[in-house]
Amino acid sequence: MKKLYVFLFSLFIALIGIAQTPTLTKGETISYLDKKIKESIGHALTNSNGYIGKVVEAQVKESAKGISITYYFDYKTKYTYDFNPRLITGIADYQHAAGSPLNEIQIKLSGAICILSTVKPGSNGYNVTDSKSVSYANMIYLKADSTSFSKIIKALEHLRDLLKAEDDPFGNP
Repeated sequence: MKKLYVFLFSLFIALIGIAQTPTLTKGETISYLDKKIKESIGHALTNSNGYIGKVVEAQVKESAKGISITYYFDYKTKYTYDFNPRLITGIADYQHAAGSPLNEIQIKLSGAICILSTVKPGSNGYNVTDSKSVSYANMIYLKADSTSFSKIIKALEHLRDLLKAEDDPFGNP
């Protein structure tokens, strides 16, 4: 009988430990990615060709496709990547100049399913908008924290897995 009580007590403790393991929701994961991209605001991106620009605005938010990643440089060019994270096939670090405080993560997707929109000033004083379908999305991040890259990868993979697990009302049960 004593063994039964010890077993039940151990099982109870194990279940409490499992119940307290936090699992982030889709909204919380997107919010975390938004927090990480906002760390880049005020910092300049430099690549092997030189100065790209200072980030003045950055955002990750939920969109009709899944998520939208937007960043805007001080020279007035704005990049927006709109895609479904369910279709992520790989994530890699897109290395920029060693002295740059920012880097980009390149998110590889299964086909040209991301809508990349760029808005930049034209020679006539009006903004020129260009949209095209691409098989990747980029996200800038601050390199100062050496764990940022791995944390962002985990968040993107978690978001992908959450969306894959969502029920498709017209799919097979």
